[in-house]
Amino acid sequence: MFIGKYSTAQELPVARSVRKAYSKVTRSKSGLPGKLYWQNTGNYNININFNPSTREISGGVTIDYINNSPDTLKTLVFKLYPNLYKNNAMRNMPVASSDLTTGVHISSMTIDGNEYDSTRRAIKGTNMYLKGSRILPGQKAHIAINYSYTLNKGSFIRTGQIDSGAFFIAYFFPRIAVYDDVDGWNEYPYIGKEEFYNDYGNFKVAITLPGKYEVWATGNLENTQEVYKPNIVQRINNAELSDSITDVITTDDLNKGNVTQSNQTNTWRFEADGVTDFAFAVSDHYVWRSSSIMVDPSTKRRTRVDAVFNPVHDAYLPVAAYARKTVELISYHFPALPFPYSHETIFDGLDAMEYPMMVNNLPFSDKKEVLEFTAHEVFHALFPFYVGTNETKFSFMDEGWATMTEFLFPPLIDPAVPFDYDISDVNNSAGTDEDVPIMTPTTQLYGKARFSDKDLKPALGLLYLKEMLGDKLFLEAMRYYIENWNGKHPTPYDFFNCMNTGSGTNLNWFWKTWFFEKNVPDLVISKVTHRQLDYNITISSPGSLPVPIHLTIIYRDGSKQLLSRNIGCWMNGNKSVSLHLRAKKPVTQLVLGDAFDVDINPENNLWNNGHGRGK
Repeated sequence: MFIGKYSTAQELPVARSVRKAYSKVTRSKSGLPGKLYWQNTGNYNININFNPSTREISGGVTIDYINNSPDTLKTLVFKLYPNLYKNNAMRNMPVASSDLTTGVHISSMTIDGNEYDSTRRAIKGTNMYLKGSRILPGQKAHIAINYSYTLNKGSFIRTGQIDSGAFFIAYFFPRIAVYDDVDGWNEYPYIGKEEFYNDYGNFKVAITLPGKYEVWATGNLENTQEVYKPNIVQRINNAELSDSITDVITTDDLNKGNVTQSNQTNTWRFEADGVTDFAFAVSDHYVWRSSSIMVDPSTKRRTRVDAVFNPVHDAYLPVAAYARKTVELISYHFPALPFPYSHETIFDGLDAMEYPMMVNNLPFSDKKEVLEFTAHEVFHALFPFYVGTNETKFSFMDEGWATMTEFLFPPLIDPAVPFDYDISDVNNSAGTDEDVPIMTPTTQLYGKARFSDKDLKPALGLLYLKEMLGDKLFLEAMRYYIENWNGKHPTPYDFFNCMNTGSGTNLNWFWKTWFFEKNVPDLVISKVTHRQLDYNITISSPGSLPVPIHLTIIYRDGSKQLLSRNIGCWMNGNKSVSLHLRAKKPVTQLVLGDAFDVDINPENNLWNNGHGRGK
C-alpha cells in the first residue's frame, strides 16, 4: 500500500477530549491507535429461561471484567437496556401503556464473591451505578447477577414479540458500560432512538425454552445434535458447505413436528468470541432457508447465510440469495475483506435493525426495499461490529457506510429490480434551521434533518470522496482504517486521519466542509459562450458545500455526453469552475447534476441552446 506524505496546513477542529487522548498517546494524529491505546473487556456467561407464554426472561449472568485502563474504577456503570420499557423511564419514542413494566428486577448481585448491598445501587433509567466498587488498573472483577424482566408484547423497538410464536430478543442482560480513553464512562441513557456502544467480549449463552421452539443467535450453536432432529442437523451441515440454497426447515417439517428434539424443554448453547453484543430470535412456525459462501480463499473459510421467516411472507423468498450476495460483495468487491463472521442470519421481524451476526428485518412489500435493507443491514457487520464505533454518540460512522451500500450494491445483487434512489431529504433539509453539521452528536439530532445528517449526507459524502480518490485508492484507505481499528473503538478523528494516511492525501478540507460545517449544496450553470461548436461553460457554486460536477451534454440527434469534475475541483475555495467542450455536432441542452448530486435549487441546472438558461 502506498502511504504518501500530505500537507497538514489545514487542521480540523479537534475536541478537547481527543486532544487529551493525543497527549496521553492513546490515540495518534496519524489515525492509528496510540502506543498506549487500551480498552476494557467483559466476558459474559449467560444462562436464562424464556417463557413465550408469559414473555418472562429470567436467569443469571456472570461477567469477568478486565480493567485495562490506567485508572482505578471507583464506580461501575451498567446498562439495563430493557428499562426502556420501565414505567418511569425517560423515552424519545412512544411506548403503549400495556407494555410498561417495572423494569429489570435484580434478585442478587455479587462482586468477587461478595454480596453487593442493593441499597447502594442507583438505577436511573437504563443506567445502573454501583458505587463503592474498586477495580485497580490491570485488575479483574467477577460479577454475578440474577435477574428477570418481562419482554414487551407490542411497542416493538428493536426487540420484543413479533407474533404469538415469534420473538426477537436483544439487550436482554445487564452489561457493563464502556469505559474508554476519550469519555470515561459511557453514560448516555438509552431512550429509544439512539443506538448502542458496547465493549468487545466473549459470550457463552444458554437459552432454555419449550421444546417446540427453535433459536437463532449471535455466535455458533454448540449443541446442534441435542436440540435438532437428525434430518435438520444434516441440512444445516449441507448449507454450511453449499453455494446453493438449502431449505433447512420447511412448512412440512413444522406440520409434522419434525424439527426439534421431542423434549419438554431444550437448552440451546451458543458461543461467540470477540463481539460487542449478543442477540437471539425464537420461533415455532418460521421456515429457514440457508446457503454459504467461501469468504476467505486463503483459509477456505465459509460464512453461512440464513433467511428465517414466516412462510406467509413471500417477500422473504429472495432474502437468502440477497444476503449471500451481499456477503460476497463485502468479501470480494467492497471493501474486499473477508466477511468476519461465521454466519449472518436475517430474521423476519418488526424493525430494520442490526446485531452481531443477526438482522431483524421487516417483510417489506416493495422488492426494492427488501433489496436495499438487506444490503444495508448486512453491511453493518463491518460497522459498528467489526469496527466498534460508538453509535450512541456518532452514528454517522456506521450509518453512512451502510447507507452508501444502498447506492452501490442493489444493481450488483439483483439487476432485475428497478433501481432509483431518493436523495431529496438532503435537498429538503440543507440550510434549514433544523440542519446541523454531521459531527453533531447523535443524541442532539432531531427533526427533519436527523436522517439526512446521520445517514444520507455522510453516505453521499463518502460516495463523492470515492469518485475523487478513485476506487483503488479509496478502497486502500478504507481497508487501512478497518485493518487498524477492527476490534477497537475509533473516534471520527481516527477515521478522518486514517483515511488521510491510508490514501496519502490531505483530505481535511473535505472533512471540514462536509462533516464539521453546516453547508448548503447549490451549483448553477452560470455562463455558456460558444462559437459554433466550441463551448466554454462556467459552473458556479452559490452554495457552500462542495459537490461534484456531472454535466450532461444532449445533442440534437438525441445522443449524450458526460463532462465530469470530482469534488476536488472546489478544494481551493474557488466559487466557479470552467469547462471546455469541443462538440462534434450541434448541442441542444446542458443538464447539470446526476441522480446522486445534491442541489437545493435544481431549477438553475438547465441550459437550452438558443433560449438562454432554463428557469
